Amino acid sequence: MSVIQSTLKQPLIHFVLIGALLFLFFSLSDDSDDAVDANIIAVNRADLLSYMQYQANAFNEEYFAQQLDRMNESQRQSLIQSYYREEALYREALAMGMDEGDNDIRLRMVEKLVFLLQGSVPTVPAVTDQDLESYYVENADIYRRPASYSFTHVYIDDQEHSAEGRDRAESLLEELTENNIDFFGASDFGDTFPYLRNYVRRSRDFIRNNFDDEFANWLDSIDPQDGLWQGPIESPFGFHVVMLSNRFPAELPALNDIRARVEEDFYIESEYMLRLEAENNLIKKYQLEVGELSSELAGQL
Repeated sequence: MSVIQSTLKQPLIHFVLIGALLFLFFSLSDDSDDAVDANIIAVNRADLLSYMQYQANAFNEEYFAQQLDRMNESQRQSLIQSYYREEALYREALAMGMDEGDNDIRLRMVEKLVFLLQGSVPTVPAVTDQDLESYYVENADIYRRPASYSFTHVYIDDQEHSAEGRDRAESLLEELTENNIDFFGASDFGDTFPYLRNYVRRSRDFIRNNFDDEFANWLDSIDPQDGLWQGPIESPFGFHVVMLSNRFPAELPALNDIRARVEEDFYIESEYMLRLEAENNLIKKYQLEVGELSSELAGQL
C-alpha cells in the first residue's frame, strides 16, 4: 500500500476534505446569491420621491409626495420604469468603473450629501429686534446707498479731442448760458450720445461706466446748481457741457425703511451658517496634509 493510499484512509483527512468541500460549496452559493441580489432593482416610495426631486432639481418632499399620490396607475408605472432604467444603467456604469476619476460624478455625490445634511440642520429661531439691529449695524456697508447725481449734458462727438472740438464745446457753453437753456431744453443741442442725455439720481458706478473715472471725479469737484452750465469736460467720447442740478451723498437708510430686506438677508445667512456648521462637524475628523505644490520645472524657467 502506498503512502498516499494510507494517508487518504485517515479519518482526520476525511474530515478536512469534507470541510473544504462544504466551504467551497457555500462560498459558491453565497456568490450566486450576491449575483442574484445585484441584479434586483427594488423601488419604494422613498426611492421614487428622491428620484422625482433630483429629476426636477427641486427639493420639496411634501410637494412631490402630493404629486406621487395624484398619479394614476399608468403614470406611476411610467415613473417606476424611468427609475428602473436609470438605476440599471447606473449599475452597469459602476461595473465598468466609469465613476473612477469622473469629476462630475464626484460633484454630484457631494451635492447629494450636502442635500441630505440639510435635513439635520435645525430651523433658524425667529429673529428678535435685537438680532435684526445687530445684523443691520454689522452689515451697514451692504445697505448703504451709494452717492448719486442728477445732471444733463450736451455732447460733442470728438474722440480725438481736437482743438476744433473744444472750441465747439466752449461755444455751446456760452450759447446755453446766454439763452438760459434749462435741464430739459438741452436735447436741441449737440450730437447724439451713445448712452443717456439726462441722468437722474444715477450712482457713481453707473456714471463711471457711461463716461470714465475722471468724469465722475469732476462731478464731485463742481458745485451743483440748477440752471448753471459748466465745462467743457472730456470723456473717451469727446467733450461735454454739463448742468449738475443735484448731488446726493451716500447714505444708510433707516432700518425700518428696509426691514423686510434685512430680515430676509438675516435668515438666509443664518441658514447658511447652520449648514456650514453641519458640514464642518462631518469633515473635522479628516486631517489635511499638503504635499509639494511647486513644479519641478519651476526652478528651471
